[in-house]
Amino acid sequence: MKKQLLIIGGGFAGFWSALSAIRQSRELQKEDEVEVTLVNTDEYLTIRPRLYEVSLEGLRVSLDKYFKPLNIKFIIGKAEIINPEQKLVTVLTDSGSRILNYDYLILSSGSVLKAINIPGIENTFNVDTFNGAQRLEDHLIQLASKSFDDGATTFVVAGSGLTGLEVATVIKEKALKIWGEHAKNAIDFKVVLIEKAEKVGNYYAAEAQDYVIETLKSKDVTVVTGTSLAAVTANGATLSNGTFIPSKTVISTVGLVASSLCNFFKGEKDKLGRLHVNKYLQLEEYDNVIAAGDVANIPTDDKGNNSLMACQFSMFLGKWAGHNAVNALFSQPLKPYNYTDYVTCVDLGQQDGMLTTGWERNLAVSGIEGKNIKMEVTTKLIYPADDVLTALEDSYPEVPNVSQNAV
Repeated sequence: MKKQLLIIGGGFAGFWSALSAIRQSRELQKEDEVEVTLVNTDEYLTIRPRLYEVSLEGLRVSLDKYFKPLNIKFIIGKAEIINPEQKLVTVLTDSGSRILNYDYLILSSGSVLKAINIPGIENTFNVDTFNGAQRLEDHLIQLASKSFDDGATTFVVAGSGLTGLEVATVIKEKALKIWGEHAKNAIDFKVVLIEKAEKVGNYYAAEAQDYVIETLKSKDVTVVTGTSLAAVTANGATLSNGTFIPSKTVISTVGLVASSLCNFFKGEKDKLGRLHVNKYLQLEEYDNVIAAGDVANIPTDDKGNNSLMACQFSMFLGKWAGHNAVNALFSQPLKPYNYTDYVTCVDLGQQDGMLTTGWERNLAVSGIEGKNIKMEVTTKLIYPADDVLTALEDSYPEVPNVSQNAV
């Protein structure tokens, strides 16, 4: 009977786990002795870092394109219960519940937008998932059909992390594109960015932070700091300082937490709910479970820095996860995870973007050059190769010098 390798989640970590597992099973000449199965909620690898963009075209990649020729079993459904002791996973599908067994499990179920317990939170929009981004776009189309009347020209963005900055600087472009398909007269859209800290971009080094602030100002984004959302209705947002902002579009970008499936496992978790893993990405309490992507917390150096919820980590964690899972199944040496480089690239709208390097997030490139680097990364580098066998070769767990290559 074939050994069963089960992967939960088809984001960057899950996708690359599956390809890496097939590649390594071929390397060991064990492909006929292992069955790789991946469970995902839909049939796509969603290019999540691009969901804030003006257009949603091309932001999903068919998983079957890669899985069918590589004989990876693919189940569309939602993993709901994991029993690590019995090595069973309950999956809800359109045709009912299925119980899957495994010899080895890779948990790559990703992250979700942090829940905010305020009145009317259901009235907010987000770009956390493709469906969320599509809902926002459909909403803007609906507003355009009514000529953006009754205060609909103001957009409120809550949270000034990387996604918040990108949404705040691009949402006008998105609205103008949609409006341009309905009429030609100009509309003066307004954007209000809400941040609970005293200054936006305080996670960047001083020069980078100054560039962010200057760019927001140049794009007429109103920044309100030291406050947060207190309540949301269909007609606007009330802030914690009592201010009410009339708006039909309030977008929440307040951060991510790990998939709740992490709670089925014993062991230490961080403040985001992620599982702590060893240098091989394994959970210390189990001999047959690896965590990868946004559910995994692994040190990246000896200075206290850990992996972040970002595709640049998830892609490589997935490549290591598939490789090590197959090697563990066949009692082969495991490869320690090694990723010490770190960059951030942010899109700040037309003609503007920024690349920072190192954990201090020092400004390396800005302006149109920074924008072009961001587009190069997100429209090319994070996509799997179009050729399946090339993508399979790319799944080998090794990391280039990202910051050097970026500049």
